[in-house]
Amino acid sequence: MWSVRLSVDSNHAKSLASSLSSEEDVTVNGDNFSFILEESRAKDARAMWNTRMRSLIIARKVIEVMDS
Repeated sequence: MWSVRLSVDSNHAKSLASSLSSEEDVTVNGDNFSFILEESRAKDARAMWNTRMRSLIIARKVIEVMDS
C-alpha cells in the first residue's frame, strides 16, 4: 500500500480544503488542513496525487484573484 500525507498551513485552509472535498476526506483545524491518500499501486497514487495538487493550484489561483 502506498500512502502520502499532505498538511498545509494557510489563512485560506478552509477554502483550499473545500477544493478537495469531493475527492478526499480532508481534516481542517484552524489554519491547517490535511489528508492522507492511500493506493495499492504506485502509479495510481502518483496520478491521484497529481490530480489533488492541480486542484489545489487552481483553488489558490482563484483565491489570489478574489483577494486582489
